[in-house]
Amino acid sequence: MSQVNVDFQGLSIISCKTCRQRKIKCGRQFPKCQNCIKRSCECTYPRTFRKTSTKLTRKRRDVNARFYGFSSVNRSLFEVGMPFSNVDFELEGENAANQMKRFSSSPVFKKYIGDTKLILAAIQSVRSSISCSFFDETVDLNLLEQKIFSKQGADYQTLLLSYAVIIVSERFYETPPDVREVVSELDILLNECSDCSEKVSSLILLSEYYHYNFKIETAWKCIFLAASIGYALGLHTTSSKVWTMLVLQDSLLCSVLGRPTSISCVNSKLVSDQCDGWGEIAILLREGNDMLLNLKSETCVEKAISLDLKIDDVIERTKKNMSSSEKSDSSVNLLVGYLKVCILSASRIKLLFPFFTKHRSIKAQLDENCSSLAGCLCGLFQLLNASNLTSGDKKFPLRPHFFPAYCSVFQGFLLQFLYTSNELFKNFDETAIGANSIFLPKDLGRTGLFLPSLDVTSVLMEDYDLITGKVKFCSFMTDLFASFRSLLNQRKSAAKKRIPTDISAEDQLATPAVCSGIPSEKSDNSSPILMGDIADWITSCFSDGITHFYPSEPPL
Repeated sequence: MSQVNVDFQGLSIISCKTCRQRKIKCGRQFPKCQNCIKRSCECTYPRTFRKTSTKLTRKRRDVNARFYGFSSVNRSLFEVGMPFSNVDFELEGENAANQMKRFSSSPVFKKYIGDTKLILAAIQSVRSSISCSFFDETVDLNLLEQKIFSKQGADYQTLLLSYAVIIVSERFYETPPDVREVVSELDILLNECSDCSEKVSSLILLSEYYHYNFKIETAWKCIFLAASIGYALGLHTTSSKVWTMLVLQDSLLCSVLGRPTSISCVNSKLVSDQCDGWGEIAILLREGNDMLLNLKSETCVEKAISLDLKIDDVIERTKKNMSSSEKSDSSVNLLVGYLKVCILSASRIKLLFPFFTKHRSIKAQLDENCSSLAGCLCGLFQLLNASNLTSGDKKFPLRPHFFPAYCSVFQGFLLQFLYTSNELFKNFDETAIGANSIFLPKDLGRTGLFLPSLDVTSVLMEDYDLITGKVKFCSFMTDLFASFRSLLNQRKSAAKKRIPTDISAEDQLATPAVCSGIPSEKSDNSSPILMGDIADWITSCFSDGITHFYPSEPPL
């Protein structure tokens, strides 16, 4: 033959002559294997007419083999090796080595992988973050680091994970590097290489990167692509960490956006026991999102209550594990615990919020859930205040390190503010009752109303004041805390003045009308509360009863 036969990874299907003579395992890299590079000797591959893979290549093919359901005709065709049933056939052509050679000679590869300093720094920055547990379950950082150290970065799988880690690590730098060239290179690599579990992992991290940078629609598309590859590889039929983390990322996006899931086939038993509790969180978020998308169902209230109890049970178990970590003085495990509890506590508020205006018992439970979220944030702030993370001269950026939970907490806290403001103020009149709607009111009403969650929120504001100079929040979260402060101050001021109210005791116990958003501009009751102290975007978030948390994505 005139050229060496290679597989879809760009590796020779047989060992080189030197390794054969020395009777050692050959890495089969093309044009020179690692053994020959280390010994600075000539590396040549013998000619062969072999068309099929060797044992090593067959093993790789088996790991990334296509999945065909039992009802599929392609299943039997694939098993007997019919070429038109193997969709990887076109990707294993004679250009595979040239493609890999092109990637390994690119400026991006030379900058980030050839010189291992940048990729190793990226791995370390991800490993030292609060959300390391989230990323380490998606990518085995230790294994990736070993491959980089051993100079085995010139294959598709290692390149996919390396570029993805570099991209997601940019948020942890004080001055974020420009990773657009890495994103472009990763996009090309995703299009060129055949499907594998590493491809799914890199898409999960790429989705996280886009989500963090407010490109929510692009993040959404990444999840869809990752799900289709996962189905093709049959990851949904096994106890796969990669599949579990994909389900979690999808659940977090769906929970924040209120959209249906892109993953319809999920085995709860296989997923829930995976990834240090993240799998169980993913299943609970999926169930909650499905319930919130079907609020017209007759059993939605019962489902919400049942799911709220399930989440509460998981929170209690997580807190027990956190207590063990506290005794062992493991601040990292404590921070990861707060990461999980914050996601779950915020989801409990979102679960019950649509029903509190109709059911007194749910309103009491919703207030308790609000107390739970505020208490969780109190514990987190106290831990951060006591840790060495906030001991430096510069503020600790919370959003980058806490991002897997940041959006959920922000949304839950925002709903808590709406619930509290509507409970404390006169929030209905004849027009509003007739329209069956709730709005953010302008008149102070029930200053003497007892809300336990407000007491916890007052303590939270004190803890927030202690870390304001040490921790950096995004402007949206800062506005939300400022609005809560104004609400508490207004209530305190009104209570001192003992403003008279025409609402009877029976009316104070009565529940407001069904929540369906802020009235139109024609209504006289559409004025924002607190005389402009509340941020304008908070009011606009609830226009037409729909929450909007993301700016429109700029066109490409």
